[in-house]
Amino acid sequence: MATIDQFKAQLIGGGPRANRFRVFVPRSGNNIELLATATSMPASTIAEITIPFRGMNLKLAGDRTFDAWTVSIINDIEFSSRTALEAWQQDIAGYGDSAAATNNDYLVSRAFVEQLGKDDSVLARYEFFNMFPTSVGEIALSTDQADSLETFEVSFSYSHWERVI
Repeated sequence: MATIDQFKAQLIGGGPRANRFRVFVPRSGNNIELLATATSMPASTIAEITIPFRGMNLKLAGDRTFDAWTVSIINDIEFSSRTALEAWQQDIAGYGDSAAATNNDYLVSRAFVEQLGKDDSVLARYEFFNMFPTSVGEIALSTDQADSLETFEVSFSYSHWERVI
């Protein structure tokens, strides 16, 4: 049976903290690294292929899929990140017309999220490939929100991620 001292020994440096992270997404404005308030380490799922055989099921590994990646951002007074993200979407598909991208230049080849240690060292880094914003979320406005900053969420689709560190 494990003791509290054995448990404590596994939490080197006090363990990673969920509030210590950095986000970098080219084309989304220079402030996103500082103004990203929430995100996640990316998820992936390996689908299951079930093959019936004489009353039993053989389960085999199928294709890997990657969930959308979402980042919450504080809006700045110049709307810099939001404007950059809206322009990026405009490049993909126009707002007021049916014009759409005719090549894949809108895909960002690399973006990342990093888990930071207490000393800002990088504990883990996930890089996203072939990424673009699928959703630039609303900014809720209300007279009830006197003591809060504007925030919005952005969801990204991508081909895959790789853990680099």
